[in-house]
Amino acid sequence: MSGVHVRLATPDDVPAIVRVCSAGWRDTYADIHSAEYCEDVIARFYTPDRVASEIGPSDSGQGWQWDGWLVSELEGEVMGAGGGGPTGPGTWEVFVLYLDPEKRRLGAGRALLDAMTAQARAHGAHEQWVSVTQDNHKGLPFYGAMGFTVRETRERHSQNIDEPIRTVRMARPLSQGNT
Repeated sequence: MSGVHVRLATPDDVPAIVRVCSAGWRDTYADIHSAEYCEDVIARFYTPDRVASEIGPSDSGQGWQWDGWLVSELEGEVMGAGGGGPTGPGTWEVFVLYLDPEKRRLGAGRALLDAMTAQARAHGAHEQWVSVTQDNHKGLPFYGAMGFTVRETRERHSQNIDEPIRTVRMARPLSQGNT
């Protein structure tokens, strides 16, 4: 969509990132996980203090980096937020990408992914990865339409949920043909 703009987030964007990611997480997972589990995840990952500490790039010290938060906006309103970083030689991972549920299908998600792809290329990545919960019926079609293909599935257990969480690992090559 014309008019969607993506930029690096600033500290002033923290409340909007928290709002978008919290609403996006609830919307995506409300039919998959309990309300208690959803709120637990939000309380761990999308608090103002945590998001503020992640505004800029950082090195995890564990073999991956974070390139900082990006926001997509239309007419000055933040519609989406996301970020990722290098995870190994030639690879770059989308760690998070959420949209305001009321602003889906306006181009904000694609614009964020395009900006993350530019970051990946700047790091010399030749492959881009993302993990999506197997039951995420919003994320899976989006990434599939963007050229990602399933490479593997993983299963993990959480202290806060009785059933295993199945994750689909998807990747796409970063050739000249995709953005």
